[in-house]
Amino acid sequence: MFSSKYYYEQYPDVRTSKYPAIVHFIGKGWKEGRNPSRYFDTSFYLQSNSDVKNAGINPLVHYIRHGKREGRLPFDGAVTPSAPMGDGVPMPEWIVTEMRNMSSEIYPEMTPSQIKLATYHNYKHPINKKPGEVYRGFLKKCSGTAYTHCFALPWLKRGGADYVALLHVRFAAGLPEGKVLVILTEPGDSPWLERLPSGVDVIDVSKELKRMTETEMVQVLARLLLQLDIQTLHIINSRLVWEVVKNYGNAVRNKTKIFASVFCDDYDRYGEPVGYARTYLPVCYRLLTNVFCDNSSFPALLRKTYGYPEELFRVLHSPIASVSFAERKAPSKKVLWAGRLDRQKRPDILLKIVEKLPDVQFDVYGEPLLESPKNVISQLKKQKNVDMKGSFNGVEALGFEDYALFLYTSQWDGIPTMVIAAALAGIPVVASAVGGVGEVISGDRGYPVADYENSDKYVEAVRMILSDRKTAEAKAGKALEYVMTVHTEDRFGGELLNTPGYVAPSQKQPSGER
Repeated sequence: MFSSKYYYEQYPDVRTSKYPAIVHFIGKGWKEGRNPSRYFDTSFYLQSNSDVKNAGINPLVHYIRHGKREGRLPFDGAVTPSAPMGDGVPMPEWIVTEMRNMSSEIYPEMTPSQIKLATYHNYKHPINKKPGEVYRGFLKKCSGTAYTHCFALPWLKRGGADYVALLHVRFAAGLPEGKVLVILTEPGDSPWLERLPSGVDVIDVSKELKRMTETEMVQVLARLLLQLDIQTLHIINSRLVWEVVKNYGNAVRNKTKIFASVFCDDYDRYGEPVGYARTYLPVCYRLLTNVFCDNSSFPALLRKTYGYPEELFRVLHSPIASVSFAERKAPSKKVLWAGRLDRQKRPDILLKIVEKLPDVQFDVYGEPLLESPKNVISQLKKQKNVDMKGSFNGVEALGFEDYALFLYTSQWDGIPTMVIAAALAGIPVVASAVGGVGEVISGDRGYPVADYENSDKYVEAVRMILSDRKTAEAKAGKALEYVMTVHTEDRFGGELLNTPGYVAPSQKQPSGER
């Protein structure tokens, strides 16, 4: 009746605490309404048995000691395996006959004595209806059974990967006879749902995760992907659908082409590379048609590390779609920093830069979303030369024209949309030369900082721009020319059209007709 695996899956905070699962449940978990396994509902048992609730007894302990034999239900819809059968439901005659035969021929203890007959309990295996109900609910969200493209995303927040996901969805929805399904799999708000094209179906899996275990949800998603007629499945940072491919990928790919996007490594607190490319790609790559990446550096690293075939990867440069930036104003001394205020983006380095440039004004846009160093953020807010602007709704909401330069301090990345946008706005860029950043901000197109931990290098670059505007603007001009050549919507769409299996032949038309 108690499953440590279930308890840790359902309550991640317990996994990181100092208590073993069973100790946590016995001590306080049951008082907080937590369930010990999928076969016992703490709240249901207490609500159904006021005597147990009033006595303040641990409901699972009561059920094991007394409730089971008394025929009390462990969860809603269960049929107790030990309900007393002295109310007119005797042991079936065929069982009595078999017990007699076995007792005389094999094992005397099987004799159907009066005690055995009197204490016989009928058992029916508990039926868990929740996965079926959830699956039916998902089907109701679908306006049909056939989709040209299905995109598996964690959410649609204000971020670079989310922006890239929107680009893919818009491309697929704009194809002739394009029919798109978006599956959101992680808990959290999705403010950019409103940016999806009309006619796109959305299933928010995260709202149902509390009703079942992760294993059950993976099974439900696998069934959904198998039952629907989906031509192309594209995974962009969805852990649950990576799990589907890991466990059921052979079945899925029998009728569906599977693609995935990876951008860069994440790093844990010990400096070790982690992420979907490390966890799932080694065991799933043979099931994938292609893996998209927005830069060439990361695929090269993965091929060197794991020996993947070169043809597995396709570099797909992300554009900044349908955005125009205002003309640059008179020379300014203000610096723009924009992004998530999370560990990856290194706001701690930004703080050091700010402290070393007290005569320069910094406007900081963004909010913490994942792992945020709260002490650093509070220190930034105290700086006299920092204006914390808060969240922003996409790069088009930033007034690049008001600033002397754009500052980017991330520790790891692909080719971030913020850097592409800054280059497209024609503003000089100082950026950490990590991941694919250097493919846009090279030495002749900006001010890359190879030693990304060294705040003095950023300070030096900022001073160079402020003291030599002519050179800085010339470099910004070359960066603008580069992104207008490489990071365009036409090139993005053309790459996808030319990716075998991503678009059905019937959907392909000459670019002038689309």
